[in-house]
Amino acid sequence: MASFRVRRWHLLCLLSVALAWPGVARADKNDLNLLNLCNVVGGRCPVDTDTASKYRSLMSELGVVVAPRLMTPADTLGYAGFQFSAELGVTKISNNSSEHFWDGVEGVTAGNPNAARPDPYLTTLGGFVRKGLWLPLPAFEFGVGAVSVLGSHMYAMQGYAKIALQEGFHDWVLPSFAVRGSASQLLGTSQVNLTVYGVDVLASKAFSIGGTARVEPFVGWNVLFIDARSGVIDATPTCDAYAQKQLAATAPTPVGCPAGGNGTWNDLASNFTFPSQDIITRYRWFGGFKLKLSVVFLTAELDIVQHGTSHDTSQPTGAADFSATQESFSLAAGLDF
Repeated sequence: MASFRVRRWHLLCLLSVALAWPGVARADKNDLNLLNLCNVVGGRCPVDTDTASKYRSLMSELGVVVAPRLMTPADTLGYAGFQFSAELGVTKISNNSSEHFWDGVEGVTAGNPNAARPDPYLTTLGGFVRKGLWLPLPAFEFGVGAVSVLGSHMYAMQGYAKIALQEGFHDWVLPSFAVRGSASQLLGTSQVNLTVYGVDVLASKAFSIGGTARVEPFVGWNVLFIDARSGVIDATPTCDAYAQKQLAATAPTPVGCPAGGNGTWNDLASNFTFPSQDIITRYRWFGGFKLKLSVVFLTAELDIVQHGTSHDTSQPTGAADFSATQESFSLAAGLDF
């Protein structure tokens, strides 16, 4: 018994040390670093029209990356139906745009036009659970899930609700119709609070294949509302406001740290946020199909998102959205009961 207590004590000590061991925070190449959008002068980031437009354009394209895909036909699952799926998405971004708004990620060095930018496509991987209901309205369906942006610590929690206006008449020529509302909340970054809302209209038609399988092509249109709110950003990340003054007085001033900033509260004056802007709107056309055999299904979807055209009217900078046309391709597979 004494030996067991000693071993248990040793295990608790090892566990405590492991939990208390300081971790090293690392940023992946696709994590946000919005300071790269700034031309820092004297420990300040002047947010002029060019900088504000880069910020708006980056949020516009990132919002499309984490926006919920539809991945379902117009027919709901039925009041007793439910579905589990794994989903993979690939979305094109303007990584080589002349506007350089994708400089606002970790893999780019501020002021270096030759620095490596993200790949031309960002990949998301996630899972979803969908359920059909009779209440609060007939032909109602909702779903929740999450997707991770690969190459970063960012991920998005997503949800939607869909109402079929006409469904189930598979022997008729008339297709099924539905409307959907969706939302996605970006997490895993302190740089920005990004929420994407969407409204869809879609149509689909089911066809039997040999009496054993069913294929349902679908098409639709979607409007996205992207709401971005900047977090607090440090314009002098090499400066330490909490360094010991004695050490700061004898040590050389870090690069990019204004004189008198290191080791003093003056460094906190370099913190800033990008001014809040109007909602960003993007328009998306999509089409795909769902193939179901018994309880197993496969869904493929292609999205084309029109280039950004919105402008901010809430700030004197008058920021413009320079995002380009984006394409997304998504695959989902799982069990449909």
